[in-house]
Amino acid sequence: MTAPELQYRRMVRLLPRWYRADREDEMVGTLLDAREAGRLAEGRELLAMLGLGLRARLAAGSAPARVVAFGDTVRLVALLGLLWGVMKGVVSLGHDVCDVLGYPRTRGLYSFAAEGTLSLYSFPSVQQLGQDVALVAAAAVPLALLFAGRRRAARGVAGVVLVAGFAAFLYQYSFSFSPDLLGYFVPQWLPLPLLIAGFHLGAPPPSARKWRIALTGVAVSGFYFGSFAESDLRGLSWFAWAAALVIPAYFAFRRRSPVWSFSLAVCCSLVLVQPLVLLATMAAGAFEPLDLVQVFLVGAGIAALTAAGIIDYRRQIA
Repeated sequence: MTAPELQYRRMVRLLPRWYRADREDEMVGTLLDAREAGRLAEGRELLAMLGLGLRARLAAGSAPARVVAFGDTVRLVALLGLLWGVMKGVVSLGHDVCDVLGYPRTRGLYSFAAEGTLSLYSFPSVQQLGQDVALVAAAAVPLALLFAGRRRAARGVAGVVLVAGFAAFLYQYSFSFSPDLLGYFVPQWLPLPLLIAGFHLGAPPPSARKWRIALTGVAVSGFYFGSFAESDLRGLSWFAWAAALVIPAYFAFRRRSPVWSFSLAVCCSLVLVQPLVLLATMAAGAFEPLDLVQVFLVGAGIAALTAAGIIDYRRQIA
């Protein structure tokens, strides 16, 4: 075996075993022929193999059931996580709107336009408004492009957002990677790399109509909670209550889908981790009874979702 052939065989092993089982010799031969013809630039074959390996591991069809289930789960977590990101940003914008107009957030919708009681909250700065708008756009723009069928543009925007967000993180926190910072920011930004990796050219696009309806509902409910639903019943966050309600609703109407069970378990974990890290950092772990109730409800729901996903997966491949 020549050195180039040995090198390419090692490179082909970057692919999953199931993918290269019947293709390894053919692929190595193709790479050797391309090398002799001078059609391969240095490093290009490695990048191509890495990309092919990623697509194979996140396949949407013509792959073992476990591989397809994993790929579908990654894509669904990306969509649900970005919807959560939109809701977080819209909630913050709702706060800003109330503060700008001088209305207290504790009043209901019926009295919002009728009374001019000044809010006790401070007027938001231009920087705060810009950050909240950017938070909404960072999640909403890739979703909108994906729903419009512009997959390549959606992945490109997600990549730009990741690079810009990481640069801003390094600048603001002086290259600090403390566990509390990572615990807060990783759940928020994780859906973006999952979108880039999961929605490759071989993956099916999401159902635009259904997900647009979901995006609209998330935006409207987020603005309501941000503007009119501030109260002592908030606990860790309104998102924790939302997760505690979504889980039993899913079990009431679920289609025995391991993909949905695992995806909701992951997303509910992200929803729970972020406020827990924030509370532990800001209040030195001073948990109120309501916080503990939320942790118990969502934690039990995550465990139930995981167990249901395992059962559904075993039933699916049986």
